[in-house]
Amino acid sequence: MRGWQRPYSVDLATGSAMLGLVGVAGFGVFLGILYVRGHLSAPMAVLCGVWLAAALAVTARRAVLGVYVSDGGLRTRSLLRTITLPWESVAAIRSGTASIGGLDMGRTAIVIERADGVLIQTPLQRGDVFRPFTFRPELGRLATWPEHYDEILATLRAHHRDAQRRRPAASAAQLPLPPPGVGSTSPTDGVTRTPAPHDAVSADQRRDIHTLIRQHQRGALSDAEFAVELAKIRGTG
Repeated sequence: MRGWQRPYSVDLATGSAMLGLVGVAGFGVFLGILYVRGHLSAPMAVLCGVWLAAALAVTARRAVLGVYVSDGGLRTRSLLRTITLPWESVAAIRSGTASIGGLDMGRTAIVIERADGVLIQTPLQRGDVFRPFTFRPELGRLATWPEHYDEILATLRAHHRDAQRRRPAASAAQLPLPPPGVGSTSPTDGVTRTPAPHDAVSADQRRDIHTLIRQHQRGALSDAEFAVELAKIRGTG
């Protein structure tokens, strides 16, 4: 997976935004035809053009809201900004409090916790069963149904775990080969050189183990999952 991909199925709100994008573009073509044929005055054409440009920009951004993944990292796109994080700076992906401008919306949202402890709220939120009876701004958010929300969260966590597994393998592949004669007996001098112990823990492994312990303490990993991941990092699993 080289490019950015949305690793989950598109929800109803995103699908509606995609259809709305086509509708706005078609309406713009219709107004252009009216102006060319003289059925639309120049001031009205300018006003409609500005309105269509704003509607097109908002609808296009609305259609790409969500969280994307690649081999190199994770990207979250909200209505006003895009944040890209490499996998090594992502400590955990979990549910958190959904808020807008510091105001609690009474929902949970998928939150990315960075390795330095900073929380980044994604636009993905757990929707309500009776959404028409609640007044909550959702223009820059994706409030999907609970089952879909749980599916998205599980998928993103799986990609995060896969990225963590790839990191020790990539680090090991980049290690330089030992010089000739290290760890073997030289027939010329009769001296046996002892290789480094297998249980030695590198700096990258210590960092991965620290991240794994934090995830286990937060409840993101069960005891069994923690033991399996710890064995993989140490190279004994």
